[in-house]
Amino acid sequence: MSQTQYVQYRSGGFWAYDVALAIFLKHLIDVSVPRAVAPGSQWLSEAISWWRVVAAIHDYGLEIDKAWSASQIDTFIDLANRACNLLAERDRITADEITAWKILDELRIFPRGATEVLTAPVVELGRAIIALVNGTLPAAPSGRAWFYGTPDGRDTIRMQQ
Repeated sequence: MSQTQYVQYRSGGFWAYDVALAIFLKHLIDVSVPRAVAPGSQWLSEAISWWRVVAAIHDYGLEIDKAWSASQIDTFIDLANRACNLLAERDRITADEITAWKILDELRIFPRGATEVLTAPVVELGRAIIALVNGTLPAAPSGRAWFYGTPDGRDTIRMQQ
């Protein structure tokens, strides 16, 4: 089973450590659910449903919908910032807490043997998603792709030509 998932918006993207992406998505879902009940928020309810799948089943990557309006993108960025801020309130999350979260039906996040997950790399991943969507993510070094959310923070992966 791969430990990476691709995060994509339009023609750009990067790789993410699956555990970190799942934890970020869990927090994104938590801050998004209250907004999804507002009139005209069907798009957000649909996004939350998909984020649950991506967080629980690592065969999928996270694709930010390129058809979203500017207002929807602004809402997404606001919610992603809120998720990052929520995560930044603590230094680490224990594996026991992570495995207690029900993400999709009875599916939960698998922390891959870690006893705890530091939140700083997860926040860095969330900020990278925001930068990707608002067009400020720097280009990866030549022949490499960004890899966010690893326990040691941002890294790169060599890409084959």
